[in-house]
Formats: sequence, structure tokens, C-alpha cells
Amino acid sequence: MVVLEGQMVDSFSNRHKIAQVIWEDAWVDTKDVTLKEAMELLPVLRSTVGYVISTDNEECLILSTDIYEKHPDIINTPMVIPWSAILQWWEYDVH
Repeated sequence: MVVLEGQMVDSFSNRHKIAQVIWEDAWVDTKDVTLKEAMELLPVLRSTVGYVISTDNEECLILSTDIYEKHPDIINTPMVIPWSAILQWWEYDVH
């Protein structure tokens, strides 16, 4: 149980799900390269884990690294991943 502003709340009943996302991320480099080298560049393949904030957005999946227990309506470090960049993702319940 967690106390939120004087109320006892079952800390597991309002838990966000956790997601693992494999996705292709854009990146930038400031060094000079030839046109041939530039044409061979690829996105960075990432694996990201975070709290699921929203899957309802048509454009992107929204994750967060932190959720404040005393202020569950506030998150830290939101991450916006376009659906078009996601190769695979899994969602897990927290118990």
C-alpha cells in the first residue's frame, strides 16, 4: 500500500505497464564523409525499456523512465518513438 495525499492506494492497481522496444533511431555526426560513405549510413538499432505512457497516439509510442509515486500524474524523461521506427515491441504487466 502507498499513501497518496492522505489516501491509501493499492500500489499495484495503478501500475503502468513496462515495454521493451527494438527500434531504428536517427543520428547525427559532425565529421566530414564522402558521398559514397554517406549513402552507406544506417539508422542506429536500439533496445529501449520504459513505462508505457500511451499507445493511443497514431504517430508514436510514448514511454517514460520514471513515474513519481507521490505524484502519479507527473513523469520524468518522456520518450517518443515513432511507430514507423519500431521493429518489434513487447509489453509487460508489473506485479
